[in-house]
Amino acid sequence: MSEFRADGSHTFGVMDYTVFASMLLVSAVIGFYHGCDIFNFKKNKPKAKNNAVGEFLTANGEMSTLPVALSMLASFLSSITLMGQPAEVYLYGPQLWLFGLSSLIIVPIVGNVMVPFFRDKNYTSAYQYFGDRFNRKLQFLTSFLFSIQMVLYLALVLYAPALAMHQVTGFNTMRIVTIMYVVCIFYTTLGGMKAVVWTDTFQVLVLYAAMVIILIKGTLDIGGVGVIWQRNTVFNRTDFFNFHLDPTERYTAFSSLIGSGFLHMAFYGGNQLQVQRYFTVKSNEQAKRMLWVNCFGWTIVVVLTVYTGMLIFAKYCYCDPLLTGAVKTPDQLFPLYVMETLKDYPGIPGLFIAGIFSAGLSTLSTGVNSLAAIWFIEMQHLFKDKLTDRQAGFTVKGIALLFGVLSYMMVFLVPYMGGLVPVAISLSGVFAGSIFGLFLLGMFVKRANSVGGTVGLVSSISLLVWLNIGALYSERMGQNVNPRLPASTAQCSANITSLFKDAGNSEDAMVLYRISYLWYCLIALSTTLIVGFVVSVISECLFPTNSEHFAAPNLMYCDKIHSSDKDSKVNQLLLCEEQTKCRATINTGSPYQSTTASS
Repeated sequence: MSEFRADGSHTFGVMDYTVFASMLLVSAVIGFYHGCDIFNFKKNKPKAKNNAVGEFLTANGEMSTLPVALSMLASFLSSITLMGQPAEVYLYGPQLWLFGLSSLIIVPIVGNVMVPFFRDKNYTSAYQYFGDRFNRKLQFLTSFLFSIQMVLYLALVLYAPALAMHQVTGFNTMRIVTIMYVVCIFYTTLGGMKAVVWTDTFQVLVLYAAMVIILIKGTLDIGGVGVIWQRNTVFNRTDFFNFHLDPTERYTAFSSLIGSGFLHMAFYGGNQLQVQRYFTVKSNEQAKRMLWVNCFGWTIVVVLTVYTGMLIFAKYCYCDPLLTGAVKTPDQLFPLYVMETLKDYPGIPGLFIAGIFSAGLSTLSTGVNSLAAIWFIEMQHLFKDKLTDRQAGFTVKGIALLFGVLSYMMVFLVPYMGGLVPVAISLSGVFAGSIFGLFLLGMFVKRANSVGGTVGLVSSISLLVWLNIGALYSERMGQNVNPRLPASTAQCSANITSLFKDAGNSEDAMVLYRISYLWYCLIALSTTLIVGFVVSVISECLFPTNSEHFAAPNLMYCDKIHSSDKDSKVNQLLLCEEQTKCRATINTGSPYQSTTASS
């Protein structure tokens, strides 16, 4: 049973700590199992499969569909998502239920276009494409920008729930974050992709179990689904189909379906965290099935979090904890609900905390592994032909360890970032949209060159950073950006009986700052495409004699040029020669036949 603190909040009991510690122990054991040669060594393993880097980053393409699909789901989720989505429903209503449907709609596009594209190229880092299609500088820029936002996001993924837990349970924030990082870095660095996938699978199951148990118990306690629906109806929170065309409304059917559809497409079609998963299975068909399983799982999570938000609101609809000051931020609503509702059931609060941190751990492990893949490729020119397979394996593990430690160090800066924290979270979608736009620019716009690609990418990110910061600043100035739905304190024990302040009493922020964040990814993608194309055409007109220096060979024509032996200097020289021939044939329009491709 949970215990009370002096301020009236609850702390963990022995059973809660046991359940939570068990989740960490199982995760560590999985990493240890896959990381120790004494356990997974196979005498008859083919030499082609004994690739230390491939084993660490993609499990040499030997994984099964279901665990990788669950791992993809785990990397797409985060602890911020699991606490944030119920809070969004609590504040703005259930319109985001369409998130799940939008993900299912984009699966055929990603599965039939992006999955074969990446698997045919056989890139370790998705951003290698930019080096081939444009130039190495643009590849480095995208890798750098992705890494900056990812390192910060990974720090937030564990710090945000730890802070929320501290304020409703008494957990020491930095102590629990440190424990989480130590466990996650241990199994990720030791076990590589196999450890990441199998711990993700285990952690997703923990997450589902926690959500289902909490929702069943909460529904029974409050009097059934009918009570939940009735209380949400009173406060206008049962509108599941808002067909307003106003882009400044936080959630409408169009933004939740179309806007989030482009967000899903960007994440599944151009984000290293997801792209790397496509190489852990043996075929394109397995990767497509993996996408379907993953998106069905995500749809279930969305339904559960929407129902959770409605359940929490039904509990507090006449005594809003945000208005009374019982919690400081909306993210703390779900932890508060669990600790108050399930405090008399030993182990259930511990299971909830385990589920929340499982989502954080899965995102952290996936992020660290993906960053290792990106920077192993970026640094390859420093040690090409100098490392043995064993040394390369240790190198990529060292890079993973470095990024894990770097992300942990960023945790200490998070409390001093203030308003930059929500900006950093929302910018993860912005970077995904901008970079995916660059993929589309290179794949489908033949005239696009490196100048256009660079300017388009930078312009897109700059525009969305401005919109994010402007919206945040307007909120701080007391202006109306996205007003929440009404709430009440009429039945609180204290003498507080005021309704939430009418948004009409506040001055509206500038219309651009009120645009729903769900449209940000589409805006970012469109900006990259439009600016990239226009600048490419202008640069081509201004510097026609130098146009060949603006772009590497167009992979629409030269995508079959690959060296079959990456360690062969002879083949590398032949590859360079073929790239030069291909560049010339594109400029002259003459037919091109690759000799290395056939060999």
